[in-house]
Amino acid sequence: MSFDAQSHIVPQKLEDPIPVLFWTPTEFTLALSFMGFGLIMDLWPVGMALATAVLLGSRYLSRGAKRGAVQHLLYSLGLRIDNALTTQFPPAWTNDFIH
Repeated sequence: MSFDAQSHIVPQKLEDPIPVLFWTPTEFTLALSFMGFGLIMDLWPVGMALATAVLLGSRYLSRGAKRGAVQHLLYSLGLRIDNALTTQFPPAWTNDFIH
């Protein structure tokens, strides 16, 4: 009986998020939030423009970025969307480099 190495290969992108249309779930949720705020505040053209800017701009800005860069940016701005970031890192408003 021989060892079958082919049956033990783990795909490299196994844990990647499942895209919504062409965007990551974070980008899509952020754009949907802008659309919702625009509709609630009765400024739907502004909400649609911001959502479009997020969806189109995210592709331009994410070129060459590492995985999870958007989540780290949002966390540094004070939004807690990923529980792993809150348990592994200090709060976003605590900056150890500035005294």
